[in-house]
Amino acid sequence: MVEGPSILIAEPEDFSPEAVEILSAAGRVDLEAWPAGRIGEAFARYDVVWIRLGHRVRGDELPARPRCRWLVTPTTGLDHVDLEACAERGIEVLCLRGEVAFLRQVRATAELTVGLALALLRHLPGATSSVLEGRWDRDPFRGAELYGKTAGIVGMGRLGTIVAGYLRALGMEVQGYDPRDDFPHHAAQRVGRLDDLLATTDLVSLHVAYGPATHHLLSAGRFAATKPGAYLINTSRGGIVDGAALLAALESGRLAGAALDVVEGEPDLGIDHPLVAYAREHDNLLLVPHIGGNTAESFVKTECFMARKVVEALTTGWRRSDPETPS
Repeated sequence: MVEGPSILIAEPEDFSPEAVEILSAAGRVDLEAWPAGRIGEAFARYDVVWIRLGHRVRGDELPARPRCRWLVTPTTGLDHVDLEACAERGIEVLCLRGEVAFLRQVRATAELTVGLALALLRHLPGATSSVLEGRWDRDPFRGAELYGKTAGIVGMGRLGTIVAGYLRALGMEVQGYDPRDDFPHHAAQRVGRLDDLLATTDLVSLHVAYGPATHHLLSAGRFAATKPGAYLINTSRGGIVDGAALLAALESGRLAGAALDVVEGEPDLGIDHPLVAYAREHDNLLLVPHIGGNTAESFVKTECFMARKVVEALTTGWRRSDPETPS
């Protein structure tokens, strides 16, 4: 009798019971918190390995001939996965990239973008801390409004388009930069050059995929081209922004402030990271730990969607293949 496929949920905290039920129809499901830095071992033991963002899949940690045939990550960004190493070992990566129709109903990151903008411009963290320390002093927290200002959206895909709609509803004029052929002209006024968008907008929000072409897309030169006193929001990927250049722009006053859900090198930052150290002493840099998609609603939606993708993959492509058995 051939054993059925085995599925590891390596980050099981609050994992959707509905998704587990879907997966259980196709194989054995183990919900086991896998140790950090040892995820490679799971690829030798399971046919399917499911991670979130708590693990990084590195080629030098993967077995040469893994049992695993499918790696599942319910994300659109894949900078936490060595895709080349997976392909070399015959591991298919199942993710949310390209699932445009489904992702239109997952809006958590877009909502956080607006929340970060409001928190930054209205000094909400500092004002809250002040009250908790026993003071009731409103004058140090005089902020700025979004209404009547111009927003610049870098990347007018699904999230960029949703954020553009939210900001227009708040009374902002919205410009967008994206070389795509299907630019959503209904959502934003198109700007042909990124430098032109940066030079003319009060609030810049990043919504592009991370890769070689977008690594440090916002560099020292780009910050020099940014409108003085502008604000930056990044809920995309940390590597899109040159952290040292961002810090210099904040220290010089070129940028009035920044709010980041993502930082290059996360999650291994620590209290001595330059941006973390700066944020401890200045209220014009707001950092949160990659919580863009971290809502109960988005987790249930995405986990059930991805579970169905796993079942489909197993239905059409699974056969038992031990690493020691030639295939």
